[in-house]
Order: sequence, then structure tokens, then C-alpha cells
Amino acid sequence: MKKILYKIDFYNFWHAGSGLSGATYADSLVNKDEKNLPFIPGKTIKGLIRDAAEQINELDSEFSSSAYLKKVFGVKPEELKDEENNFENEGCAFFTDATLPKNLSENILKNGLTQELYQVISSTQIDKNGQAKGNSLRQMEVTVPLTLYGIIENFPEEYAHELEASFNWIKRLGQNRNRGLGRCKFSLLKD
Repeated sequence: MKKILYKIDFYNFWHAGSGLSGATYADSLVNKDEKNLPFIPGKTIKGLIRDAAEQINELDSEFSSSAYLKKVFGVKPEELKDEENNFENEGCAFFTDATLPKNLSENILKNGLTQELYQVISSTQIDKNGQAKGNSLRQMEVTVPLTLYGIIENFPEEYAHELEASFNWIKRLGQNRNRGLGRCKFSLLKD
């Protein structure tokens, strides 16, 4: 088992939602830590990588095996029988939150630049006549393009190739990724 270091490079605005509303500021806010810095929860990263691995498995079950999925990510709750719901069915890997590097975070905080990390974008529905529909204006807070770093702990070394393929499969992250937001690249960092 080993520790895997990775980075996520964002190429455009992205929105990893907190589920909170910003009242008149924005209808949907991004995840921020206690210092008002953006991050992506480890469980979101885990789910995204698992989804990529499952899609690869559907295309080539020999390349990305179900053994890899079960060992690293665990058995999904809906696949368990009631009596099986225990710790033995959890995956062995632990995914930390993806965050800004410490030196960049400190510099942003020291210079009071946290608000520069975010913008608000607006959208509205258009009717068949090309007019905006009433009460359809929505505003979403987004994070500017940047690079986040994370760690996967307790990762089985024999599945490094499958993890790298999963990383390469992921092209977008977050809300509205089918509308152009969240274009990104996951990369393994060498020890």
C-alpha cells in the first residue's frame, strides 16, 4: 500500500457546490474551507474516480477489473444485502480533500485576495421566441482556473495502472460540466 499524490489543473471556471445559497449574491455557492479557500471534498474525488473506473470497466472488464473497484472503492451500499453492511465492504483507499498548496494559500490570505478566487456567472432560460422566461435568472458562484492537490492514502500498488487510466478518463469536474464548466486534468505526481 502506498500514498499517491495527485494534482487537478483546472482550465476554466468550475463549480464544486456546497449546496448553500448566497441569497442575493448567488443562488449556488462553491465549497470553501474555514479560511474561505476553495477545495474539493475527498468523497467527491473518490466518487469521480470510481465512476471513471466503472466506465472503463464497462468497455474493457479485463483492463479495469471489478476486483480493483471493490478493493479500492468498496462495495456500493445498494449492492449490499442488509446483513452485509459492515466495514469489510469498504474500500481500502482514503481520499483527502483536494486543496490549494500551502504556500499559495498563505500568500492569498496574507494579501487579502480570497475574493479574487471567485466570480458569479448568470444564466436564464430562453423561450421559443428568443425571450428570457420570467423568474428564470440563476446566478452561480464559480472558482477561477487554478491547481489543487490531493492525496490518496493506503492505495494498493498493483492497481496504479488502473488509477492512471481513471485519471486520464476524467475531463471535467463539478456542476454544469456538460455546459462548459470544470474542464480539468488529473495528474499523478511522482514520488
